[in-house]
Amino acid sequence: MSIMNYQKNTTIAAQGAAIGICVYLILAILKLIAGHYFHSISLHADGLNNLSDIFTSLSVFVGLQLSKKPADDDHHFDHSKFETLASFITAVIMFTIGFEVFTSSISRLITQDYIQTDIKAIYVSLISMIVLSLTRQYIKKMAIKTKSLGLKATVADMRNDLIISIGTLIGAMGTKINLPFLDTVISVIVSLLIIRTAFDIFKESSFVLSDGFDKEELQKYHASIIKHPRVFNVPNLRARLSGNKIYVDVTIEIDGNLSVIESHNITEDIERILSYNYSVYDCDVHVEPYHHNK
Repeated sequence: MSIMNYQKNTTIAAQGAAIGICVYLILAILKLIAGHYFHSISLHADGLNNLSDIFTSLSVFVGLQLSKKPADDDHHFDHSKFETLASFITAVIMFTIGFEVFTSSISRLITQDYIQTDIKAIYVSLISMIVLSLTRQYIKKMAIKTKSLGLKATVADMRNDLIISIGTLIGAMGTKINLPFLDTVISVIVSLLIIRTAFDIFKESSFVLSDGFDKEELQKYHASIIKHPRVFNVPNLRARLSGNKIYVDVTIEIDGNLSVIESHNITEDIERILSYNYSVYDCDVHVEPYHHNK
């Protein structure tokens, strides 16, 4: 992936995050107001969830803007990890809101403090489902194109938001079928979905921040490198992610009698193979002589 392509993808991803902020802001205001006037606990919880989604998209947007900054004296590998750091912060915010909704809903179930929900809350849930579905499809295309971890987290969150909106719809119908507790039960489920999503985002972002990398992807890299006719062995191969950039460090063993220029040409072949096939942003290839008696 070239620097120009990276900058272009980051700009597109930031636009996606900005769209998410606008959509979630509208939905959060609509649901919080409607939840208050229609006495819907689950709709209010859904509104708080969308409020956390604003912080999610906002942190992704800020992280993407910071990640575009070039390398400097303090950040020799540039600032691209800020996007992943933003996802990590998002997970903490989502967990906090999810836990708050969970405890308040459980308290209502224990005290049986049920509120009669206005059936009009159904219409708000339906609007939310339509808006989220259309927005999710659009941002999903942007996430696939840019390979942005932040946008992938946003798409996953929107999928859960759709499920939550369906649950809120069911909760609002509880009043009509004479099940007033159903709205509060749905709010508990909503809170658990928020916490689950927070955990998933936390798990992925912490994995990347700690320089974890997919073993299957490394095996693919190894298989491609060893196919080179002048590479006899690949004793060491490691990779890490920084935002949506892939950095690879590999040691290859080749004929020790080759000249410096020939060895250099092989390293450039390896770099091109990984860049073309796997969009590796930066690859450091170390050369060692191959010993036949190994």
